Amino acid sequence: MKKYFFYNVLLTIALIVMVLSIVAAYNSGQHIILAVSVLITAVLIFLKYHLLKVVKRQTKK
Repeated sequence: MKKYFFYNVLLTIALIVMVLSIVAAYNSGQHIILAVSVLITAVLIFLKYHLLKVVKRQTKK
């Protein structure tokens, strides 16, 4: 479970950084960086959702 906790912390930090990147790219008008940041954020949200499902499945056992 320690591995999942560390993975969750890293995903949360990465999501915070990417949201800040989205805000900065939007304010500066950098549309390519904005699109890449949104794409990476979507992937990170998917990974966090998958991690939640794995932990939930393991705690039921």
